[in-house]
Amino acid sequence: MRGAGFDWLRSLHNFESQRNLIPDLDALTRLLYSVGEPQNAFLSIHITGTNGKTTVASAATHILTVAGVTVGTFTSPDLGDITERIRINDVQVDAERLNEELFLLSEIANAFGITGISYFEALTAAAFSIFALEGVEVAVVEVGMGGSWDATNLIDAEVAVITSIDLDHQKQIGPTITDIAKVKSGIVKEGSVLIMGEISEELVEVISQRPRKQSLRLGSEIVISGQHQGVGGWMFDLRTRRGSYDQLFASVRGKHQVQNIALAIAAVEELKEGAISKEIVDVSLATLELPGRFEVTAMDAKKVVVLDVAHNESSAQELGKALKEELPVFRGWVVLLALTHDRNAEEFIRALGTTEIDLLVSVDLKDDVQVDPVLVAETASLLGVKSELLSQLDVGIFEQLRRLRDDQLLVVTGSHKIVGKVRNLLKG
Repeated sequence: MRGAGFDWLRSLHNFESQRNLIPDLDALTRLLYSVGEPQNAFLSIHITGTNGKTTVASAATHILTVAGVTVGTFTSPDLGDITERIRINDVQVDAERLNEELFLLSEIANAFGITGISYFEALTAAAFSIFALEGVEVAVVEVGMGGSWDATNLIDAEVAVITSIDLDHQKQIGPTITDIAKVKSGIVKEGSVLIMGEISEELVEVISQRPRKQSLRLGSEIVISGQHQGVGGWMFDLRTRRGSYDQLFASVRGKHQVQNIALAIAAVEELKEGAISKEIVDVSLATLELPGRFEVTAMDAKKVVVLDVAHNESSAQELGKALKEELPVFRGWVVLLALTHDRNAEEFIRALGTTEIDLLVSVDLKDDVQVDPVLVAETASLLGVKSELLSQLDVGIFEQLRRLRDDQLLVVTGSHKIVGKVRNLLKG
């Protein structure tokens, strides 16, 4: 993308690719103060966790939008277009508008001698500023990484959601799972209602050390029952502290997504301090779209592709389960895989399911943050999985489709990067 604002953004340290920056929110605090502290101009739902954050954010956004609320959404990372990260009423920000906001922020930073702003912090500041200027009533904000020192943590959210806690980003927010829980719980503020997904009792005790207004947990104050697979989605009943919802239908793939949707409903309830109209919930869930989250693309009657941004062991395990539940007619998988940021290839492949993989294609994205694709292919072979290396994705994806047997499924996974690239290639 072109423009002086985007040029400034690209010049900043990008912690998403070079994770060697010592976290310090002083520069961002000064920058936001210089533009009138826009993060205080709206109510907010703040979401962290190892997996499921974007699904919770998307579901909460869609419910609020259907309800007629002006809502801004900030998520990360994107699937290849940076404007996807900032949305108002489910519509991503115009590139020209984002460039303009980034340019203004760069001018203000220069004028006040504010240095040390990172790439993600600049995007966060741009999102908050755009939300305030556009009159957003509620912001749904996804943490970039961790919680305590994340750029998004300069909001004082009315509702804080922790979806799950697992071993991921251990170099940055670990090394232990207790350390990770402490960092993620940093988004919980004294006036926050805390909503937790499936989290072990040991870690709940760690999180509960944070001052808060109230705590609600999946399986306790938030109860899912009667869950069963329907045509193109999942049926379930939901009980929360605020309301009861019978025979809900969510147009999502993967049983685990129902939990994320339940957290989103509870978060919106707590924000509005009351139950949501059943009609609004029904319309919201039936029309919910989750790009890159078990996204099924049928190229023709016999060529089916599943795009999923699973990127760690726990999400790979959920993907493997969902593939078996949702698409049992397919007897084998051809997996296009590209992992990033030192993630463990052996753990990921084992979690996905070695016996179902007919062929693992390790894709070379030629990206500095990618786990060595040769190592990934070798790891698969050592696990007894047939593997090969693909260096030209733009040509190779269509060759893999051509080679698929009628009973095989093409699965693209491992990172937002490969899912975004393949998604754009298939869309043409």
